[in-house]
Amino acid sequence: MNPLNSDLGVYVVSGVFALVVFAVAMAVLVTRTAVDLTPGTVATFSVGFLLFVGVYFTAMAVYRGIESREDVK
Repeated sequence: MNPLNSDLGVYVVSGVFALVVFAVAMAVLVTRTAVDLTPGTVATFSVGFLLFVGVYFTAMAVYRGIESREDVK
C-alpha cells in the first residue's frame, strides 16, 4: 500500500518528515555549532516544535472528521 495514495497518507508522511528534520537539526545544533544548549534552550526548542506538531495533528484529525462525513463516490 502506497501511503501517498490518499491525502491523509501525505499528511502522515510529511509529519514524519518534519520529525526527522527536527531531530537532525537538533543533532547538528549540538555537534556543529557553538550554540549553548542549556536545558532551557532545548526545552524551548522542544516545546515550540511540540506545539507545531500538536497543531499539525489537530488539523489532521479535523480533516479526518470532515472526510468521514463526506459522501465520496
